Amino acid sequence: MAGVSRFKRRNRVDEPVATAIGLIAGLFAVLAGAEPTGAGAVDFLLITLAAAVVVWAAASAPWWAPALACGVGATIALSPLITVIGAAGFVGGLMIGARQQELTLPRTLVALVAVNVLIRSDFGGFQGLSAIIGVGVCVVLLVAGLLRRPAVVRRRAWLGLGVAGGIAVIALGGLVVSGSAARPDLTRAANLSEQAIDSLNAGDYQRAATEFADASAAFARTDDRLGGVLALPGRLIPGIAQNVRAGADLSAEAASGTNTAANALASIDPATLTLNDGAVDLDAVAAVEAPLLEVQKALVGLRAVSESIDSPWLIGVFQDQLARLDKRLDDNEPLLGNAIDAVQLSPQILGADGARRYLIMFTTPAELRGITGFMGNFAEVTIDDGRIEVTGFGRRSGLSDYVGTNGATCDGCPQEFVDRYGQYGLAVGPEREFLSVGWLNITMPRHFPFVAEVASIVYAQSGGAPVDGVFAMDPYVIQALMAYTGPVAVPELGVTVGPQDAAQFILEDQYVLAGDDGTADRIDALDTIGREVIQSLLTGALPVPSELARDLGPLVTEQRLLAWTADPDEQELFDRIGLLGALPALGDDGGFGFTVVNGGNSKIDVFLERQTDVRIETGPDGKRLLVADVTLTNGAPAAGLPIYVIGNFWELPVGTSRMLVTMYGPSTLRSMLLDGEPVEYDTNPEAGWTAYSRTVDVGPGGSVTFRVEFELGAPSDGVDAPVLWQQPLADRSQ
Repeated sequence: MAGVSRFKRRNRVDEPVATAIGLIAGLFAVLAGAEPTGAGAVDFLLITLAAAVVVWAAASAPWWAPALACGVGATIALSPLITVIGAAGFVGGLMIGARQQELTLPRTLVALVAVNVLIRSDFGGFQGLSAIIGVGVCVVLLVAGLLRRPAVVRRRAWLGLGVAGGIAVIALGGLVVSGSAARPDLTRAANLSEQAIDSLNAGDYQRAATEFADASAAFARTDDRLGGVLALPGRLIPGIAQNVRAGADLSAEAASGTNTAANALASIDPATLTLNDGAVDLDAVAAVEAPLLEVQKALVGLRAVSESIDSPWLIGVFQDQLARLDKRLDDNEPLLGNAIDAVQLSPQILGADGARRYLIMFTTPAELRGITGFMGNFAEVTIDDGRIEVTGFGRRSGLSDYVGTNGATCDGCPQEFVDRYGQYGLAVGPEREFLSVGWLNITMPRHFPFVAEVASIVYAQSGGAPVDGVFAMDPYVIQALMAYTGPVAVPELGVTVGPQDAAQFILEDQYVLAGDDGTADRIDALDTIGREVIQSLLTGALPVPSELARDLGPLVTEQRLLAWTADPDEQELFDRIGLLGALPALGDDGGFGFTVVNGGNSKIDVFLERQTDVRIETGPDGKRLLVADVTLTNGAPAAGLPIYVIGNFWELPVGTSRMLVTMYGPSTLRSMLLDGEPVEYDTNPEAGWTAYSRTVDVGPGGSVTFRVEFELGAPSDGVDAPVLWQQPLADRSQ
C-alpha cells in the first residue's frame, strides 16, 4: 500500500502549471493556420483545446514520450527551422530522462514543443500522411500521460475521450456522406474552371462565360453539400475541421468568383471586335477592358482563397483540387494580363490617337535569311481611327531600284546591326550607305527588331512614306488568311490558287509553272496573290478573335508572323505574346540556336532538312558543357527544276546550296567542328548572344554536321535548362 502511495506521489503533477502550459501550447499551435475570425474561430478554439489537452496529459508521460514526439516531428518536417526546434526538444527530453527525475515543468515544455512541431510538419507522401503521423503521435502522448494519472483523473479523461470519440465517429460519418456527395460536383467545377480559363486565353469569351457559369453552379452545389447539416459536426474535429472549412470556403468563393467572371464575359460581343468592311470598332475594343478587369479581379480573389487555406492537414480531393486550381490560376495570370494590355494598347495601334502607317513584308523561307526569309513583296497599310487602307503595294525590286537611283543611308540604325551586317550592303563605310542590294539582305538578322527598325528607317528613303511599325508574314500566314478570303485567280500562270495550296504554290509550284524564262510572270503572280488577299480582307470580314487566335496562334509560335512598332510599350507587349521575334534572353544555363542564310541567291532552301541534338555534358576536365550537334541536309535534286531554284551565283554545280551557317550561344565557345574537323569562324554579338558564322557548300543530296561546345558555370538551381529556339523553315509535310 505504501508503495502505491509513493508511486502516486512520484507521478503527481502540478495541475495548474500543466493546464496553463497546455493552453499556451494551444495558442502557439493555432498559429499553424487557423484564423480567429469568421469560420476560422471554430478552428482556433478546437486546435487550442486539443493541443492543450495533449500537453496537459503529457506532463505526466514517461520522459521518452515527449522526446520521441519531438524526434518524429523533426524527422518529418520540411522546414529547416522546424527541424532544428524539434531536434532541440528531442535533446531536452533525453536530458530529462538522464536526470531520472519527474521535472514536470521541463517535461511539459518539451511536450509543448512536440505538439507545435507536429502541427507544422509536412512530410509529403500521399495526401494527409503528415496529419496521420501527427495525430497518431499525439494520441500516444495523450494515452501515455493519462496512464500515469490517478484513477479518478483517468476515469474522467476516458469518459471525456469516449464522448469526444463518439461525436467524432458521428461527425466523420456525416462528413463521409456529404463529402462523397460533394466530390463529383467539386471535380466537375474544377474541370469546368480549367476549360473556361483555356477558352478565355483563346479569346473565346462566349464559351468561357458559359463554362464559368456552369462551374459556378457546380461550386455552389459543393458549398451546399459541405455547409449542410451532415457536414456540420465535422467542424468540431481538429484536422477534419480544416478540410470541411477549406472545401466550403473554396466552393463559396469559387461560386461567387466564377459567376462574376461569367457575367462579365457574357457582356462581350465577339462580333464587334473583328475587322468588318475595312474597319475595327475602337469603342467596342475599349469596352472589353472593364469586363476583363472584372474577370481578373474575380480570379485573383479565388487564387487568394486557395492560397490562404493551403495546409499540410488538408487531405484527399480538397488538396488535389486546390493544387490543380492554384496552378491553373498561376499560369493564367500573365496571359490574362497580356489580354488586358492588348485591349488597352489596341486603340492606339489602330490609329485612335492619329493615323498609323505600317510596312508589311511578305517573306519566304525558300530563300532563307535570319528569321523571316527573303522579302519578295511588300504592302503599306494606313490605319486611321480603326479604318484600314492599303496605301502602297510593290515588289522588293522597286525599293532596290529607287535606292540605286536616289541613294539611302542607314543613319540611326542600331550599332550592333551595323557592325555585323553593314558589310552586306546595309551600312557601308563611314556614311553608313545603304546600297540597292541592301533590300535583298535586310532580313539577315535573327533578331527581328533589328530588321524592323532598319526597314522603318530605309523604307522612307526608298520611295515609301515614314512608317510607325513593321510586320512580316511568310507563305503559311498567307495560306491561313486565304482560308477567310477564298481562292485567288492567277491569270499570269493560268491557275487558280486555293487556300489549301497557297503555301505550296508560293514556295515551289510557281517556279515550275514559270520555268527559267518566266520570272516576270512569276513575280506578277505573287503580286496578284498579295494584292487580292489584302483587298479581300479589307472589303470583307475577319472571323471573331477566338478563331483568329486558333488559326494564327501556331504561326506566331513558329515565328512566321512577326510585328514591331517604335512604341516601347507596344514592343514589350509584342514580346510577351511572341510577335516581336526578338532573340530570347540567355539563361543561367546558356542557350543555343542556329540560322541558315542563303548565299546563292536561289530558292533551294525549300529542300533544306535539319537535325539538332542539344544536351549538357561533363567534359574530360570536369567542366559543364553545352553541346550541340547540327546536321544540315540539302535534299535538292541536281536537275529537273528551273535554275532560279537550284542554281547559284558562284558557278557551283547545279543543286549545290551555299549557306552562311551561324551558331548562336554564350560567349564561351570552346570549339566548332565541321564534319569532325576544327574550322575557322567569324564571331559577332547579336542582342545579348554571341554569333559564330561559317560559310559551307553542300551538294545535292549531301549533308554537313557541325558540333559546337560551350563552357557553362555551375547550375543555379540544380536543373539543366538552356534556352533553345529554331529558325522557321519550309514545311514540306503540308
